[in-house]
Amino acid sequence: MRFVFVNELINYSKKNKNIYLITSDLGYRAFEKFAKLFPKRFINVGVSENNMIGIAAGMAASGKKIFVYSILPFVVFRSLEQIRNNIVHNNLDVNIIGAGGGFSYNVQGISHNTSEDISVLRSLPNLSIHNPGSRLEAEFVLKSMFKNNKPCFARLGKAPEIDFYKKKINDVKDLIITKGNDLTIFTTGNILENVYKAVKNLEKVKGYKIKLISLPTLKPVNEKFIIKSISTSKVLSIEENINIGGLGSIIASSLFKYKKNKRIHFQSLSLEDIIHNKIGSQNYLRKINKLNIENIKKIIIKFLREKY
Repeated sequence: MRFVFVNELINYSKKNKNIYLITSDLGYRAFEKFAKLFPKRFINVGVSENNMIGIAAGMAASGKKIFVYSILPFVVFRSLEQIRNNIVHNNLDVNIIGAGGGFSYNVQGISHNTSEDISVLRSLPNLSIHNPGSRLEAEFVLKSMFKNNKPCFARLGKAPEIDFYKKKINDVKDLIITKGNDLTIFTTGNILENVYKAVKNLEKVKGYKIKLISLPTLKPVNEKFIIKSISTSKVLSIEENINIGGLGSIIASSLFKYKKNKRIHFQSLSLEDIIHNKIGSQNYLRKINKLNIENIKKIIIKFLREKY
């Protein structure tokens, strides 16, 4: 999805001369066009993520709109203190783009894969959080980031080969991908591809009618949209992040707040609260964590057959 990000940023930068892109020695075969068009607005600080955040904060304090880009764990966990103290506490217009998330970097191991980034960042004040699962979702959240003048974060994984929408997303209502009365599923990020394929297969093979809703924006939470979208007695959330502070927590909190928990049966499928130190392809890592298509189908079928 980084190519979607760069293309949208180029188009926006042509209209706004205050846009700057800062990277920490990353962006090969992606940022060359931006650097050529706006050489004075492209800054490569080298392998220096903490310094990158400091530079971004200083430039934003002087009225610039800054986008910083790096591999997700490097820009988030290595620079968390700088993000907290320099950016969010001063409510600065800095947009943090984290490449990867979940098991996107698969064989690179625990240093590159993340299961906690959304949970950690949701605890920071003033910070909007986006987790698009497709090209069209990336375009949708980037437009929101361009309009916003407060701190933002976006987790950009690999874009799926297919998209799940028949038209561009202009409103949250457009995020309802499939309709059904058997089960409501909320998901976020590029695990959407596996969830979508599981839902469509179950519809074809088992005849299940499942409502699938994607939530590419996790903060601020649109609780009213979440509650209004639930039209079944069973609700399932699926995410490639630990449940603590992630999508599952958001859905559970919304259900409790609006007192729908008394007639709603809710389950969450997420990464366990353990150290995820296994090595392998993204498909392998998803499989052993029950986030591959077949396991998602099994969990959905079991949930639908349970009686309460």
